[in-house]
Amino acid sequence: MLRLHRPLAFMLLLLLSWLALPLRAEIITGPLDTREYRYLQLDNGLRAVVVSDPRADKAAVSMNVDVGSNANPEQRPGLAHFLEHMLFLGTEKYPQADSYQQFISSHGGSHNAFTAYENTNYFFDVEASALPEAVDRFAQFFIAPLFTAEYVDRERHAVHSEYQAKLRDDGRRSFEAQKQAFNPAHHYSRFAVGSLQTLSNSDDSHIREELIRFYERYYSANLMTLAVLGPQPLDQLESLVRQAFGAVENRHASPYVDQAPLFVEGSLPAQLNIETLRETRVLSLSFPMPSVRTHWQQKPLYYLSSLIGYEGKGSLLSLLKAKGWVRSLSASPAMDLPEQAMFRIEMELTEAGWAAIDQITADTFAFIETLRLEGVNAELFAEERQLSEIQFRYRMPGDPTHEVMRLSQALQHYPTPYLLKADYYFGDFDAELIQRYLEQMRPNNLLLTLEGQELQTDQVEARYQTAYSIQPIDEARLAQWQTPSIDARLHVRKRNPFIAENLALISAEDYPHPQAIWSKPGSVLWYLPDNEFQRPKADFFFSLLSPVANQSARNTMLAHLYTRMVLDQLNEPLYDAALAGLGVSLYPHMQGLSLKLSGFSDKQPLLLTTLMTAMRNPEFDAERFARIRDQLREELENAAQEKPYNQAFNHLYNHLLGSWTREQKLAALNTLSLDDLKGFYPGLLEPAGLRLLAHGNLATDTAIAMAQQVSHTLQPAQLGWLAEPPHVLSLPLNEPMIDTFLTEHSDASTLLYLQGPNEDLRTRAAVALISEIASTPFYSRLRTEKQYGYIVFANFMPIRERAGLTLVVQSPNTDPFVLASEYTRFLEDTRARLAALGDEELERYKQSLLSRINQRDTDLNERTSRYWRELDRDNLAFDTRERLSEYTRGLSREDLSAMMDNLMARQLLIRNFGGTVEAAVKQQAQQDDDARLNALKQEQLGVPAL
Repeated sequence: MLRLHRPLAFMLLLLLSWLALPLRAEIITGPLDTREYRYLQLDNGLRAVVVSDPRADKAAVSMNVDVGSNANPEQRPGLAHFLEHMLFLGTEKYPQADSYQQFISSHGGSHNAFTAYENTNYFFDVEASALPEAVDRFAQFFIAPLFTAEYVDRERHAVHSEYQAKLRDDGRRSFEAQKQAFNPAHHYSRFAVGSLQTLSNSDDSHIREELIRFYERYYSANLMTLAVLGPQPLDQLESLVRQAFGAVENRHASPYVDQAPLFVEGSLPAQLNIETLRETRVLSLSFPMPSVRTHWQQKPLYYLSSLIGYEGKGSLLSLLKAKGWVRSLSASPAMDLPEQAMFRIEMELTEAGWAAIDQITADTFAFIETLRLEGVNAELFAEERQLSEIQFRYRMPGDPTHEVMRLSQALQHYPTPYLLKADYYFGDFDAELIQRYLEQMRPNNLLLTLEGQELQTDQVEARYQTAYSIQPIDEARLAQWQTPSIDARLHVRKRNPFIAENLALISAEDYPHPQAIWSKPGSVLWYLPDNEFQRPKADFFFSLLSPVANQSARNTMLAHLYTRMVLDQLNEPLYDAALAGLGVSLYPHMQGLSLKLSGFSDKQPLLLTTLMTAMRNPEFDAERFARIRDQLREELENAAQEKPYNQAFNHLYNHLLGSWTREQKLAALNTLSLDDLKGFYPGLLEPAGLRLLAHGNLATDTAIAMAQQVSHTLQPAQLGWLAEPPHVLSLPLNEPMIDTFLTEHSDASTLLYLQGPNEDLRTRAAVALISEIASTPFYSRLRTEKQYGYIVFANFMPIRERAGLTLVVQSPNTDPFVLASEYTRFLEDTRARLAALGDEELERYKQSLLSRINQRDTDLNERTSRYWRELDRDNLAFDTRERLSEYTRGLSREDLSAMMDNLMARQLLIRNFGGTVEAAVKQQAQQDDDARLNALKQEQLGVPAL
């Protein structure tokens, strides 16, 4: 146990005094934050924050309950998670099972919840005018849920389906295997999701009664923290909260705190081997240590994470990359519980690195020793403080849902004044405290974990059938790591050259949308200064539109290799830039490649110069090429392990956009050499069209200079080649198509895509409105009522400008024949419903859709991305939202019925049988309409037949 010395004891007393501040304690806000905040505590002990944002068009609410899977009874794994599911299925005041979901979705909103180890969080957003009624419905979860016996029995199947959906998910499989190394007396070691087996009734135990007991034990007002954000004034929001949540019962509950240690004494050091399904090679070094929660001001583990996870010059990652052993590295607290924490360093290895585990571990301990000697540094701590102060000062207001989720959870951990600032706040530098946490990172306190294929294992985890082994680490290996030799290339990082110095705002004319301010043949710069968000930030985007980028699977893979080579070459400066608030994204697409540069505007020209130099003159290092090609190959091969419904969407895009299949890409990649890349990349850059957008705190002359630099470096020839937008395959009329694919997953999946007749905005509006009307009934029927699976949804699905509607179910127990029949019945019922839709109901759905279309941009990047999409669709009036809104308002029930007929006339069913039918049926069905689909792609899109 970590003992407190006097300064720390004083800080703990100060923390306790903060928690006892008056109910109207002032919440510290950033100087540019225009929202108003108020903390309140209800008579029943429930604590809340209300946030008034007059500009918000969406309201959002989050309730955090201070209990999670930690409190599951030993004989009932998954009970807390099951309870989270059940609260959505009817209350005394609103008994209909889908009442809440129907209300939220029909008022432009969305909802969800999650169960974590220590807490359960429920949240939603909704159009602002519907907030009072939405809050009333939401509050009933915590006042009088029904736990209807019929739905208790049904929803067990949904939890089981959620569990089964991840049986082949390596992340979940590894997580459960890692728990086997923990103390079995600690609740973290236990299965938390739940299944039919763990949630079944028996002669002496009834699950409904246990649900109610768990609810009455922990769902108490004094363990609940609430955040509500809306455009209403603070007094109105406070009144709403007091009225709606005042009836939540205070049972004076105590939160569950696990008293057992996370590891059995003497069980470390140890090595845990975990067999994965995907081709992967991951090494992680984990160290249990004292809890860090009371040190949120000194942030010792944040500071150490920053230094160990650093990727710039002299870093551990740079050394291990130079040796050809490691692809990526991260360092962070893996766990922070009330009584204990765990720190983890995780690395993705190359094949060569897989054979050098002990030396990689030795280098890691060498770097940790370097930190002990020179890394606990007041100057670097001050830099962390400076970066965080800048980030907090210019923090964007944030999406309402994410904001309330963050606040409701922060109420459980921080004093009220610091609810917004705690994550950005650095108190006094405490070298002794940091050294004490660093001292825990020793070989004798190590859990070394390997995740990969062909590992030696001797046990199988029961829930996910993951092969694993746990073995002690022998003394010879430990001795090597305890006194490692320190490579001269390792050193603690220097000061960051990309920290913004000039944070002044430019003075610029206000334009309604971007203007073309510079051009030459084949190039145009669109520009818009920002006068609304008032931050010294900008976005500078460009797209190099190349006719060769996607001509073949070979070219596509060469474009991927080129962009990854450039980013890897620049990893060190780009990491410094990211720490200083500058983000870079460079990626290939169907028309060429794009670069997005975002963040503080001061050093953007400096970073752009670095990027342009590398793009025009990349370093063609053979080791780097081999490492990146291998990584790309693994990603493509591992895509076969994706969830079935995700694979179905990949098939849909391949068919409709004519993109190259995974198999075609793999075949092409396996033939490519470094010489191929050297010969290809100049043609990728020229001849090409160039589209640029500068938005935010960039002066006109700066934006033009940046555009000219890009054009001069990447597009020196005066060319006027015009890129043609990618075409979308038009499905044949009244000829339903079927595509069947195979996976190793036991779940079946069935995706039905209904295609709109054209690319008109009026069609887009009509299909989006049909989706608005159909999505909740589809979910209620096929998931809540029929219990076909956990993954069930109906979504509006535009592919480029062609509108469409998708129906999706991934099921552990129902085959695609049954699901396709259910889809047909649902669509016929929807057709009948549309024909009978009343004026008032139709208007409500229109308002819901309009609130989604016109949702306000919450930050600069969100608005830039919207303008960028407009340029991509060549809409130089930038008025898609306005026109889409106009079409939506004019739609009649007759229009919707006619559009429904159009949608049902163009269908593509993409299915995977999983383990729901015999192998012979799968094999027979696999041929389906492959030949016809390939012929259509060749005819319409020019894609060569397979």
